Amino acid sequence: MRVLLLLLLLSTSMVFAQFPNLVEVDEYTAENPKRMVELLNTWSDFENEVTGGTTFVLEVMNGNKVYYCRSFENMEALITSRRNRWGKEGSQAKIMKQWQATINKDKSEEEASENGWYSTAPKKVQSHLFWYVKNMSYIPEGTDLAAALPNLLFRRHIMIDVNEGPGVREKFKKQISLGIENDKKLKNDYIRVMYMPFYGGVANADYMMIVLGKSRADYYTSLQERSDKRKVDQEWNSIQDSNVASWILEEDIMIHY
Repeated sequence: MRVLLLLLLLSTSMVFAQFPNLVEVDEYTAENPKRMVELLNTWSDFENEVTGGTTFVLEVMNGNKVYYCRSFENMEALITSRRNRWGKEGSQAKIMKQWQATINKDKSEEEASENGWYSTAPKKVQSHLFWYVKNMSYIPEGTDLAAALPNLLFRRHIMIDVNEGPGVREKFKKQISLGIENDKKLKNDYIRVMYMPFYGGVANADYMMIVLGKSRADYYTSLQERSDKRKVDQEWNSIQDSNVASWILEEDIMIHY
């Protein structure tokens, strides 16, 4: 089932201008985040099957946070999804029936209670909605996402606060654009996507930058290689001298399809 769902995600990503235009996120904490990831992965499988949508789970490494994410092409699709979730015949009820039957298969009532959602000591933190900013994202020309994404399971999420002041936001966009062009010149091939919070997000954050890697170790090795080329490049240093934003939160994350 996961191979089928991964293919669905990849094909949907191409329709969504390579990455989802909208991502709806439910943020949780848990005393047992590994078990929560397992339970949400099972829920994700059934939600994709029932709704035909695309969902995935993000696990914050070395932490207790888990994100459940739904992807949408546009706001109309998101609103329709929400409208269809509730009621006796809603998608939530259909998913719940299959989900409970699966996680409690061959278990006694006591074992089912110990094995279920509340065994993780879950806490819902808040919900978020993010917009994809295509012209501030960097996907090297010729990248085959269908081939690349299954191997890029690490995500570094960076929340960015743009300085206050007239014209500063446009300066930031220009800086990002110049940085992308400079990375192309330096042959720094990696995938970086930018999202803006529509609601939720982190206090004072104007953008969420996501950089992909094969693993945490592979990502930071590749980052060092890129940084070594950048720091001796006069043009790159000139671009960074006019920095107008701050990084206010970073998270290392693994994605589960």
